Amino acid sequence: MSAPLLAPAFRADCSACVGLCCVVPAFDAVQGFGFDKPAETPCRHLAGCGHCRIHDELAGRGFEGCVAFDCLGAGQHLTALARARFGDADWRARPEVAAWLFARYARACELQSWRAGLSLMRAHGAADADAALPGELDAAWDALDAVPPERWTDWRRRYAGAVAAFKAARR
Repeated sequence: MSAPLLAPAFRADCSACVGLCCVVPAFDAVQGFGFDKPAETPCRHLAGCGHCRIHDELAGRGFEGCVAFDCLGAGQHLTALARARFGDADWRARPEVAAWLFARYARACELQSWRAGLSLMRAHGAADADAALPGELDAAWDALDAVPPERWTDWRRRYAGAVAAFKAARR
């Protein structure tokens, strides 16, 4: 039996994003990013339209880190939230949009990673060790600004518990 694929909700669609993975995180050349880049600074290969100018040549040009990275759809989801909130997601022209997107990107990626992980565990036949967690994480997208730090800490702990229970059941 082949491994289940990620559901469409967890597939990155770069055409629906404004290049957040090429702007928000810092790049470190020794980690496979071709050159060092400070956080919240556009990659020199990011085109004005939000797409990578060297996408088809990333690995050959020393950007293995870019090839390996997958936001699992967090970028496009966050971009859509910014468009709904501000009317557009133009972080280059609107500092308030940039600040909003950049402040939420890491959490959005973490949230999407947890949601995708739980989805894959369920697809592999795992019972939800924490039945409420998937719904709470799904709802978090609608209240991303209102989630207190202690809630994130709780979700990290509960997600780690779900992964541990899944691994234990597979032994």
